[in-house]
Amino acid sequence: MHYFLLGLGLLFAVIGLYRFFLSASVSQIKSLFLTGFFIAFLVGVFYLAITGKLPAAIGLLVAVLPFFYQASPFSKKNRQKKPGSAAPQSGTKISREEALEILGLDEKATTDDIKAAHKKLIKKIHPDQDGSEWMAAKLNEARDKLLK
Repeated sequence: MHYFLLGLGLLFAVIGLYRFFLSASVSQIKSLFLTGFFIAFLVGVFYLAITGKLPAAIGLLVAVLPFFYQASPFSKKNRQKKPGSAAPQSGTKISREEALEILGLDEKATTDDIKAAHKKLIKKIHPDQDGSEWMAAKLNEARDKLLK
């Protein structure tokens, strides 16, 4: 009876994966494979550890660690510029009205208001916080325009 239930569960899993692959994007499929590989690897290391082969488990973990790092979002390869994050063209000029709109200010904004609005917005969208370089450059350009 338990083999029947196991087979039925496996059948539902295969059907679910089939339906997932029909509608999934390439990045979702890549993420699924990476997650599946990571879980299988952890199960293997755990199995080696509980069967008394802890040195082999540690050796395997150390051997595969560089590959996990390379696939992680922390590696330099995966920290490339996002599409649409290029800096604005050097010849573009914004008007005072556009600068006020970008910073969310009105015509009566003081120097302190401009600096405070810029600081608040730049904290949210700075490239170091996974923000856009283009938007950070626009904020800086708007601040510079209003402070001149």
